[in-house]
Amino acid sequence: MVAVAIFSTDPVLRRNLEQLPRDEPAVVIVGIFDQPSSFPEPVNRNGVDVLLADVPTQELLAEYRAGPDPIPLVVLLEGADSEEAVRALNAGARAVLDRSASRNEIIAAVKAVSAGLVVVAPQLLATLFNEAPFADDLFKANGAGRARLTRRELEVLAAMADGASNKAIARRLGISFHTAKFHVAAILAKLDADSRTEAVAKAAQLGLVML
Repeated sequence: MVAVAIFSTDPVLRRNLEQLPRDEPAVVIVGIFDQPSSFPEPVNRNGVDVLLADVPTQELLAEYRAGPDPIPLVVLLEGADSEEAVRALNAGARAVLDRSASRNEIIAAVKAVSAGLVVVAPQLLATLFNEAPFADDLFKANGAGRARLTRRELEVLAAMADGASNKAIARRLGISFHTAKFHVAAILAKLDADSRTEAVAKAAQLGLVML
């Protein structure tokens, strides 16, 4: 079971997040915080596995990062703002999602970060992993060297995670079969994978796809 503490100054969002455990026995809400001054508080509480928060200020994120052994943080962004996402990830967040993320997406992210994975909203992937300064360190930390996937390769990878064949990938992305095959080969090489299954598994560990 994953114990979650919620921080949000938005009463509507708080009410929505409080409903997360509905019909989901693997998640339990153990604390709700609504004041900026209380943001780091769950970090020092025993029994909290994940902190779920709407995006706090840079000062609060800095305080969170400086805290003793901060728990995994899932940040909900207002829109797909890559600059805020980079700031949150640099501050130690393990996941960044849009505030419009579905209940299932949020629950999946909470479970993933509690298991040590990194989760990024799909619409932010291309920007983050092609431009963000932390990208190399993240790949190195997960044993993928300096592999960098292009925007198109990330799209192909998402299709691979859905189990799509090269022909299906080509149809989905409007590219030729040979181009799809080329991208798949490039992804396997960059992730140092011997098969599509291994590539998708490594990508999930990196937070590049959600399974």
